[in-house]
Amino acid sequence: MTSMTSSPKNIMKLYFNRGTMENYIKEGKFGFAFGKMTSTKFERNACKLQIAIIAYNLHNGLKRLCLPDAMNTKRIDTIRLRFIKIAEKITRSSRYLIFKLSSHCLYKKEFMETLSKIKMLPRFG
Repeated sequence: MTSMTSSPKNIMKLYFNRGTMENYIKEGKFGFAFGKMTSTKFERNACKLQIAIIAYNLHNGLKRLCLPDAMNTKRIDTIRLRFIKIAEKITRSSRYLIFKLSSHCLYKKEFMETLSKIKMLPRFG
């Protein structure tokens, strides 16, 4: 770092951006198993990594478009714990899917807000 000729402000910006990228990589490794290649075949591992990257991009899209503002900074592990791993019962009628959440669900408000934002997304096709 002492051999760099840039200003201290530019050096700090460089390292700040590098740290942000490290956080993205860490989320990909721990949240989407980017670092776990289970096969000895290159093509299989490449396909698995591409599927994981698609899941990561879908997660980022969901975060930006549908999650409440307070949850935009949460990592995938936290979102899974709060939204996907909640006790619920899904009842299906002829027209509707009904989510019956527990009365003690801590994140009921955020879950319902996310569902309403998903409903407002434009439909294609």
